[in-house]
Amino acid sequence: MSTDVNRLAVITWLAESASGLGRTALMKYCYFLQVVCGVPLGYRFSLYSYGPFDSDVLSDLDSAGSLGGVKSSVVYFSGGYGYRIEPGDRPDRVKRMGGTFIDAHQKELQWVVDEFKGWDASGLELASTLVYSDREAVRRGEQLGIGELSSRVRDLKPRFGIPQIQAYAEKLLSRDVLRSIR
Repeated sequence: MSTDVNRLAVITWLAESASGLGRTALMKYCYFLQVVCGVPLGYRFSLYSYGPFDSDVLSDLDSAGSLGGVKSSVVYFSGGYGYRIEPGDRPDRVKRMGGTFIDAHQKELQWVVDEFKGWDASGLELASTLVYSDREAVRRGEQLGIGELSSRVRDLKPRFGIPQIQAYAEKLLSRDVLRSIR
């Protein structure tokens, strides 16, 4: 089966398993699956305004919607709007298309949902940016302290304070997610 079908199955599985899923959460869940858990989704994430991003995730979301795996609706809040992603009319059909892949990565899929369920978009943005910066340090062969990693993330995300960044870094470290911390 092609990676695209597998990705559509993953998105559909996430829509069923993570109630209250929005676009930011979907993006970050896919990022964590690929980067932290090693699930070969084939995305090419780059750092953007709200953390790691790949427009292919949104294209795959649209494709999963076209096949009936998911449905996406706009939700209005006092400060703006967001999206709610829910199972569509034919989620089982889409999941079956990538069933072998889903079965092979069930543990990782469940881990991501269990770890990050209930996190708001801001927390997911911060956590994924911490992981992104951490993996960049690993790629360069650097070992960092929490303070140094937090400073780097603060440079990228000045709206977050150092204490908040450090608290999230500690949380990720306690879950054995960060690799560059000495």
